[in-house]
Amino acid sequence: MSMLKSASRALARTSSRSSAAPRSSRLTLKQKEGLTAYLSLLPAILLVAILVWYPLTTAIYHSFTLWDGENAVWVGLKNYVTIFSSGDLWLLLRTNLIFFLSIPGILLIAMMVSILLFDRIPGWRFFRSVYYIPTILSTVVIGYLMNTLFNAEGAVNAFLKMVGLGGWAQSWFDAAPTAFLVLILAFYWQTLGQGVLVFLAGLSAISNELLEAARIDGANWWQRLFRILFPLLAPSISYFMITNTIYIFIGLFALVYSITHGGPGYETTPIDYMIYLKAFETGDLSYASALSVILLLVVSVISWIQIRALDMLGAD
Repeated sequence: MSMLKSASRALARTSSRSSAAPRSSRLTLKQKEGLTAYLSLLPAILLVAILVWYPLTTAIYHSFTLWDGENAVWVGLKNYVTIFSSGDLWLLLRTNLIFFLSIPGILLIAMMVSILLFDRIPGWRFFRSVYYIPTILSTVVIGYLMNTLFNAEGAVNAFLKMVGLGGWAQSWFDAAPTAFLVLILAFYWQTLGQGVLVFLAGLSAISNELLEAARIDGANWWQRLFRILFPLLAPSISYFMITNTIYIFIGLFALVYSITHGGPGYETTPIDYMIYLKAFETGDLSYASALSVILLLVVSVISWIQIRALDMLGAD
């Protein structure tokens, strides 16, 4: 009997070891998979660290120094005090704010064009290509094209004179209102194709059965537009607003540089263009670093507010 109990215990130990072995091997396999995943992500992590986090960290540090590119002397908040006390920041933010307030205009235009293309109006294939072409062009190309069209001897003034509106011909870049008009026109022309693409993608996700049911129930085009299409396009509207808000704070450099060079004076100079001027034309790298940090904070706060506001609207 004792021999039988001993044999059963030995058999139980053997079975427990055999059952533990696969479990141990499974844990080892998970560990190997985790290690493989981290090793696969390592190149991307290193790339982000080198191209994003290291420049960001050094910019934040040098914003508290006097830095000539080689030597840095700690000065604390001096650069920030200079920026806020000089009044330059408010002038720069005004430029970005003007572009920010123009976003709803291009949003509505892009949505209406997208809906018309979605309804397949006559020639919709041709117009879809025409609207998208400016999106694939370089911003510098668009900027120099606008500069050529609107300069004093350009095609716009020549056309106005030809049709008897010579009194409207002017030096478009010599006054802030008309210079902004040209900049916003270029911004609209460049952004329209992107907006049409975004909203067409959103419209394609809407069920045709839903629109057909609304049509059968007697809803006219405007009712379908405001009660079905606009509410269901909320995610696309959110994406378009956030991406373009970020763009008008960090992406206007090429457009401003190629059209107005920030003039007249600094009237059309956004923050990102002033960072370039301070860093590479006047050599004030510490001032440019402080402006960069302020720009980062402004974009982060505005983007957060937009996301929260759009989430609240979506919840309602």
